[in-house]
Amino acid sequence: MKSANAARQEFEAELLEVEQTLHEALADLFPPFSQMVAQELRRSHPLWRGALVLVAGTPDRDEEARRRQRIDLAAALEMLHLAINVHMLLGETNRAEPTHSSVLGSTILAGDYCFSRAAALAVRIGERVVVEIFSDVLKRISEGHLRRLLEGEEAPFNEDRELCIAGVEAATYLARSLPSVRALALHFAESLADQHAPEQATSFWNTARQEMHNLLTPTQYARWETFLDWWHTPSP
Repeated sequence: MKSANAARQEFEAELLEVEQTLHEALADLFPPFSQMVAQELRRSHPLWRGALVLVAGTPDRDEEARRRQRIDLAAALEMLHLAINVHMLLGETNRAEPTHSSVLGSTILAGDYCFSRAAALAVRIGERVVVEIFSDVLKRISEGHLRRLLEGEEAPFNEDRELCIAGVEAATYLARSLPSVRALALHFAESLADQHAPEQATSFWNTARQEMHNLLTPTQYARWETFLDWWHTPSP
């Protein structure tokens, strides 16, 4: 079993690859789209949705092909989050400004580009089930935001919850996790996204700690503990 320090270094190295993958996928953008997307990407940090995927997607026996799959999956999920955030900027556009039409057009094009990159990353994983999961979560999120807009629901739509559930579903599928491990990972993701607070996630982990210890390999268990430690004190 790796030391806590080695597990953290390995985890952060994968997270850095996720960020590099995002930047590579966005490399073809040019101004003003690139500045708009870069600003939204900075707001996404720390990339905790992708980090959750990296942990949930760790299989019993790791290999380079699966490692690459979970990195692409984590990047695809963060790219989908980025695309949604860029499109949500449409609601913040001041229609009274003379530049409204050009800003509106730029925002739509930038958001569509990010959606296409998210789809490309999901397809690159090479698993039909993952593409279906992404398609379903995008549909749920679009319907949720539209319903709130049209029906005036007071409670904000929890986009993070949908993204986290979809990410963990796809990650545990790639890792060929046992149903019991998948269920616990999904509950953890829900507690994290619903409260968006380290204390809530830690509370759930402490409750499930022994069960997770019995179900997971030492490496998998160490990765979950590494995620919690990182979640409390992410690197700058």
